Amino acid sequence: MSIWILLAIALAALAFLTHPSLNYVKGRRWQGERFAHRGLHDLEKGIVENTMAAFEAARDAGFGMELDVQFSRDRQIIVFHDDDLLRLAGDARKVWDVPLKELQALPLAGVEDARIPTFHQVLEAIDGKVPLLIEIKNGPYNGPLCRTLMEMLEDYEGEYIVESFNPLIVFWFRVHAPKLVRGQLVDAMPSYRPEVNSVAAFFMAGMLANFLSRPNFVAYNVNAPRFFSPHFQRFLFRTPMAAWTVKDGSTAEMIEKRREISIFEGAGRPKA
Repeated sequence: MSIWILLAIALAALAFLTHPSLNYVKGRRWQGERFAHRGLHDLEKGIVENTMAAFEAARDAGFGMELDVQFSRDRQIIVFHDDDLLRLAGDARKVWDVPLKELQALPLAGVEDARIPTFHQVLEAIDGKVPLLIEIKNGPYNGPLCRTLMEMLEDYEGEYIVESFNPLIVFWFRVHAPKLVRGQLVDAMPSYRPEVNSVAAFFMAGMLANFLSRPNFVAYNVNAPRFFSPHFQRFLFRTPMAAWTVKDGSTAEMIEKRREISIFEGAGRPKA
């Protein structure tokens, strides 16, 4: 077998593994949308990320919002980014090991009024006024978390899309909620190394599980150096793209020109 045939087979296999959903229309409807990363937070003003104050500020400014969901110990969906409480609450426990009542008793980032909200509280406050970009965090109860999330969203009249780093979570939505727009989060290979081995890190950074998840859009780290897979998606497949986290004006202008979804904070806030 010639080297050219082997190369063709390899390229065909790569295309099969990394190809997004063929339903481009669903993802492209969101191109150019702007989401405040973890709400419109500003710690100098006492507005902490992923709190009701941050979400209300984004809503009032007319921006969609990106938020992170996971389970408390008693299987309540709360909005919080980190796996543990150390960075924002000075508590080393894992979020999923703490019941809701205890979680909501913790002030965040030293701001007394800043507490962890439930997803239900956020839905009530936003009430469909702006769209939501919901990141499902990886944890020990992914299946039940996805099912509970979809049950909560059944009667919600606002617009929303979902995303996750875990391709098996994105696959869950492909199977159980095929009409919902789903996104695959991806980062450069070094970011995966604390959690997985080198082979798994290469697999995830290269988006080689797209054959399972077939995402409608790809959300990539716009600040990561030497990162080939977003370019592969953008130029070969014309995949709808979302950039995170846009933190400065020049990056915001670039993303706007590309008509990509902007997940922004701070100085990356889009101009009116």
